[in-house]
Amino acid sequence: MSNLALRALSALILLPLLGALVLWHQPLGFGALVVLVAALALIEYTTIALPAASPRLRVAVVAVGAGFTAALYLAPGQALVWGLVALMATTTLVLISPGEIPAAGARLGLATFGVFYIGGLAAPLAILQRDAPRGRAWVLLAVAVTFGNDAGAYFAGRSLGRHKLYPAVSPAKTVEGGLGGMAAALLIMFVVRATLSPWLTVGDCLLIALPASVLGPIGDLVESLIKRSAGVKDSGRLIPGHGGMLDRIDALLFVAAWTYLYVVHLK
Repeated sequence: MSNLALRALSALILLPLLGALVLWHQPLGFGALVVLVAALALIEYTTIALPAASPRLRVAVVAVGAGFTAALYLAPGQALVWGLVALMATTTLVLISPGEIPAAGARLGLATFGVFYIGGLAAPLAILQRDAPRGRAWVLLAVAVTFGNDAGAYFAGRSLGRHKLYPAVSPAKTVEGGLGGMAAALLIMFVVRATLSPWLTVGDCLLIALPASVLGPIGDLVESLIKRSAGVKDSGRLIPGHGGMLDRIDALLFVAAWTYLYVVHLK
């Protein structure tokens, strides 16, 4: 089976399950899924970013990061408190188990970054689903725009791609692919507005699709930078055709954070 067919088959199986959890009247179910996804992504992250760290430290970073996600979800009003606790906990853990001292500073930075990068950026999607007006719809839109942008960029890049976007980090990405992804994201938003969600304004469509078309690729490139620095192609093999969990959510982490900021604080 080709990689494209594997990607499509995985999506056909997983997306309905994701949609069911998003729409479930009990928001704790989706919240628990987000914490689980954060933990799986952190396991992959610590494996590729902290290969020389002790297993005990890697497990501790995963626990702190997933705990940070859970704390933000359960009490988002105390975000500053949870951020300070996560920072102190992570730095203390690295201090207790520093490994080789010349590399301890880099290890400290990578561990702390992982906790906030994955643990922090995973929480907004779950908070949005539970707390925002029409939160479930916004979550589904964030997911649809992210994956639509990715698919549009993939097909436009394969058929029209000529100019490399950032070859040092991701040789396959092209400017034409980025524009194709943006067109796909805009199309999704306006089709949803015309068919399923007439409450969306033109401004909503533009202010979700256009930033998502920039932030999604940035999220993808951030993960690509981490993987390239570690000399690996995929973060894992958890999802057939897609690689690891972090490979699948790298763009969504950034798009979800923007969607949360827009809906809850800017709209």
